[in-house]
Amino acid sequence: MNRGSTALLGVALAGVVTLSACGAGGSSAQNLHNVQQLAGKRSDINPQNPSTLVDGNFVWPLDTWLPNWNGNEVDGNDENDVPVYSAIEPELFTIESDGTTQPNPDYLSSATVTSANPQVITLDFNPKAHWTDGTPLSWQDIKAQWQALNGSNPDFQAVTNQGYVDISSVTQGKTPTEAAITFSKQFAEWQSLFTRLSPLYPRSVNATPTSFNTSLAQGPPLVSAGPFKVQSFDKNKNTIVMARNPDWWGTKPVLSKLIFQVVARDNRADAISNNEITWTPLFASADLYRRAQQMSNVVIREAVAANFNDVWFNGRPGALFSDQKLRVAVARGIDPTAMTKAAIGTIEPNPVPIGDHLYTPGTKYHVDHTNLLSYNPAEAKKELAADGWQQVAGQPYRTKNGKELDVSILDSTGDDQVGLQMNKLEIGQLAAIGVKATVDAEPDAQVSALTDKGQWDIENNGWLVSPFPVSRTSSHYVLDPNNMGSNYEQIGNRDINALYQQANTTLDPVARAKLGNQIDTLLWQEGVDVPLFQSPGVAVVSKKVANFGAFGFGDVNYTRIGFIKQ
Repeated sequence: MNRGSTALLGVALAGVVTLSACGAGGSSAQNLHNVQQLAGKRSDINPQNPSTLVDGNFVWPLDTWLPNWNGNEVDGNDENDVPVYSAIEPELFTIESDGTTQPNPDYLSSATVTSANPQVITLDFNPKAHWTDGTPLSWQDIKAQWQALNGSNPDFQAVTNQGYVDISSVTQGKTPTEAAITFSKQFAEWQSLFTRLSPLYPRSVNATPTSFNTSLAQGPPLVSAGPFKVQSFDKNKNTIVMARNPDWWGTKPVLSKLIFQVVARDNRADAISNNEITWTPLFASADLYRRAQQMSNVVIREAVAANFNDVWFNGRPGALFSDQKLRVAVARGIDPTAMTKAAIGTIEPNPVPIGDHLYTPGTKYHVDHTNLLSYNPAEAKKELAADGWQQVAGQPYRTKNGKELDVSILDSTGDDQVGLQMNKLEIGQLAAIGVKATVDAEPDAQVSALTDKGQWDIENNGWLVSPFPVSRTSSHYVLDPNNMGSNYEQIGNRDINALYQQANTTLDPVARAKLGNQIDTLLWQEGVDVPLFQSPGVAVVSKKVANFGAFGFGDVNYTRIGFIKQ
């Protein structure tokens, strides 16, 4: 289950490795690089002029079937789902490989700040942009999405209301194609509201809580506005077939079809070797890496991935880890360096933990605050005892008021070998401080449901990161009892909330980053989770494919993907 910041990266940790050879395939030697060594490499996609490319059978593997086709709803907030709805729904801003954002000319003619106080953003829609039912994209679509995501009606199960809650009105601008978005207070990272992290859906989806929460639970929206449209989908066969949108006004896609197919991670090596899929992330699979180097039909492409992995604690009222002292003590018993090496150390040299909740290594404002909650089993034992959890001589686990300190680690039955190895390591680390831990393995759909309901103790998970580190982490770390957002742990405090509020209204990036690092300090002290590692992004891709591979922070341009003429 890979939800991201806001899209989540998964119960099966998003451990991915990075390799140096960009164009090599087959058995040629390849050097390995860690994230720090790749810091300057933004993307690796074999860029080619689309006019020189040809159509072909492009099969994109998915981990699981989509639980909800609404990427703004909590169950649809999953990295696995992003490429599906990105092909069919409007993303008004594109994210480039260097993390900058630009108005998407397929949807916007311009996007400007037309007033500083109050802050007003004016979006001018491309007059050609329209939904598949012929309705033009307009300010009314923005208004409907704002009303669904602003938190005023908690029945809308939105991933986040960050930024939307600060909008006071959405009206028509000076012309019918313009949307005038007025903020009640300044919102620094306003572009984040219009990227792949928050795609625009038709008004019919955003109309009511029921339509928002459930109308896309079984399949795609009836109308869309992307370069592709869903031609067919079969949940029993775990297959989605998309065809070119015949009414698409932008650049014609090279591919006539795009196929999404659920393929278990452990089956990816065989699938790509047999040309049953066109690409796959490398994950942290030493077997896939070894076999990919021997395959004559693939290349290995690499760039730093926009994600990180961590260990979550369920801190909801009544849950075991609602006790902050217990969280901190147990966190001290988890070794992020050992967990990181277990995940990616077999194929990435000298991997190190991320050390920061907001800023990833290699970015300008990253500060390693690991020392605030460092691995220290001896100290963990002292803190557990001070919190009343005593370990009687001769007994393996601690008790308090007659109750054994017994925690469950929620995981997927479909987890790969790396995830299983990390679970085993984590259980051993916790046992060393007197904590009994067992794995609760459930089907993917059930894991998502249990996470949402708070029926778990610990999860190993991950997040997509974005060019908007403050606003996009707000939904995960701001605590609002009336709106869970993507704070699945329900951990936080008023000081963290206040700093986020201040940072989100601070326009100066240096001052905003200073506040961001103050937030990070408080997150460590609160014991919200244990940050582990950033995954370098490695893609095993068919040699025949161009304009596709390791995208770094950037978006996929679906119209440019194609096959090299043979």
